[in-house]
Amino acid sequence: MVPAERLVPAFLALLLLPVLAAQAQEGASEPDGKQLFRRNCLECHRSQGVSEGPLVGALQQMSGDQILTSMTAGKMQEQSAHLTSEEMMAIMLFLSAGDSSDRDAIPATAWCEQRSVSTEGIELEGWGAGLANLRHQPDSTLTKDRVGQLELDWVFALPDVADARSQPVVSEDTIFVAAISGIVYALDRTSGCIKWELDTETTLRTSMAIGAAGEQTALFLGDNVGTVRAINAHTGEPLWTKSVAQHSANTTTGTPVPYSDEDGDRLYVPLSAFGVVLATNPKYECCKSRGGVLSLDAATGEILWITHMTKEPVKTYVSSEGVQQWGPSGVPVWTTPTIDPKRGQLYVGTGENTSSPATQLSDSIVALDLRTGAIRWSFQGTRGDAWNMACGRRKGPNCPEEDGPDYDFGAAAVLAAHSSGKDILVAGQKSGEVHALDPDTGELIWQEKVGAGSALGGIHWGLTVAGDRVFVPINDPAFPRPGYVAKPGVYALDLLTGETLWEHKAERACELDMAKLRATKTPWPECPFQFAFSAAPMSNSDVLFAASLDGRVFAFDQENGEVLWQDHTVKAYDAVNGIEAHGGSIDSSGVQLVGDMLLVNSGYSLFGQMPGNALMVYRVK
Repeated sequence: MVPAERLVPAFLALLLLPVLAAQAQEGASEPDGKQLFRRNCLECHRSQGVSEGPLVGALQQMSGDQILTSMTAGKMQEQSAHLTSEEMMAIMLFLSAGDSSDRDAIPATAWCEQRSVSTEGIELEGWGAGLANLRHQPDSTLTKDRVGQLELDWVFALPDVADARSQPVVSEDTIFVAAISGIVYALDRTSGCIKWELDTETTLRTSMAIGAAGEQTALFLGDNVGTVRAINAHTGEPLWTKSVAQHSANTTTGTPVPYSDEDGDRLYVPLSAFGVVLATNPKYECCKSRGGVLSLDAATGEILWITHMTKEPVKTYVSSEGVQQWGPSGVPVWTTPTIDPKRGQLYVGTGENTSSPATQLSDSIVALDLRTGAIRWSFQGTRGDAWNMACGRRKGPNCPEEDGPDYDFGAAAVLAAHSSGKDILVAGQKSGEVHALDPDTGELIWQEKVGAGSALGGIHWGLTVAGDRVFVPINDPAFPRPGYVAKPGVYALDLLTGETLWEHKAERACELDMAKLRATKTPWPECPFQFAFSAAPMSNSDVLFAASLDGRVFAFDQENGEVLWQDHTVKAYDAVNGIEAHGGSIDSSGVQLVGDMLLVNSGYSLFGQMPGNALMVYRVK
């Protein structure tokens, strides 16, 4: 486990924030944050369309706490290791410009008069809309004959964020949603007024799930330092907090999944790692962090078992910089677990090795025993994939000798039942391939390469299955590379055979001028570089809903791919909570269907995409 003292610098810095901010306002001598940012950070945060991290405009949408935590305990800790605490604080103050918190500006009128919360009827309980991760909502009333009448009902502005990434949980009267800045909200389903809020004082990363925690109904989610939280869904009071990190570079990205049976209430937690980013520092001993899956007692947070996806890292070789290398490492579990009660097992997808040697469980679908965590079988989509961000444009000494393609399984596996009665496990990969597996053995049933694939291409966040059809979003960027033919769009495949039934080719809604794009200062350019489909889609009985990186949301006819309705979300909105809202790229959890509502999370700032903070609710008017 990660010693608590490893996390002290981040929280100590947060405690110093008001003092140092006051010093800055009083004109006390302090480092020049603008110059420090230019020298240390700007290279990776400057170019529209090809930036490795959030652009400057997106960083300026974030809270100071989020920026500082990233530098002290998060992905930027190695890039910031040479900076003093005062220099990190100066960079944070430059980016936040001393602005007051959005949260502090929320007026009293944003709070509900009636604040009771019901959890009797849960209509969206977590990422996959069910244990099988089908992302299918058969009770949605937004059918073909009604979807064209969808109109925006209300918008809630998530405070102090540049990303609207956490999928909400929805009950019969309440929408529960988390802001990456650390606030969890319970909102009235009809009006968006606030019933309760909880400040977790950390950076929240995962989507939420709801389930039983002993006698309580709890919301479960994880943060960027590998801590899992259980929150009373009725009151917002914390029930328990548990660190599941095994290394300082562990984090949680996939949604924890609650599951109850005769053995009790358990929580299955995927464990990922960001050593892939830390490796960009040539002085970093790459790499010791590794992925895994944990089972927790949902009532207490006690760890029942943990299964690692690699062996314990050992010393391997010394880099050209004279720095000790370690391996094997990585194989993070980015995905939300899929629960299979019939077979007593769960399925997760894994990512690449972060350092040499490449191992058997990287880029794989892995089946584990629900009770013990024992690995029952695995299927490897790509062999020999050891890679980290030192293998980028200017290859660094920490790049593994394999220099793999970075073909993670980032999308949760889907356990589907064909009309013939055959169970099929479907998984999408960043290689652009869809794999159909026998859930009993892991044997390949069919394999279809839909997209070109790349480190940023192929299938990113998820699939949805409706009836006997698999709907696949493809995120291939339009990079002008020899031999590379991007195939961004949405595809419908036959569940039993993998045959392509129809395709919707993604196209820009504007004419791209790269010179103009690179020169623009706004985080929301007139014509953004990205326009493909990365976010997880969702389906009902006859309509497929998906969203694109240029901020558009679409409704497709499942039979033929015809666009039935669309809306563009990249604009400013008057939010129901009285602070500024703006839409941006739609990525990650994307769209959700609940009864007569379509929920859209608009804004995602990584990889030079467009920031935003809008939770949008559409209804038929």
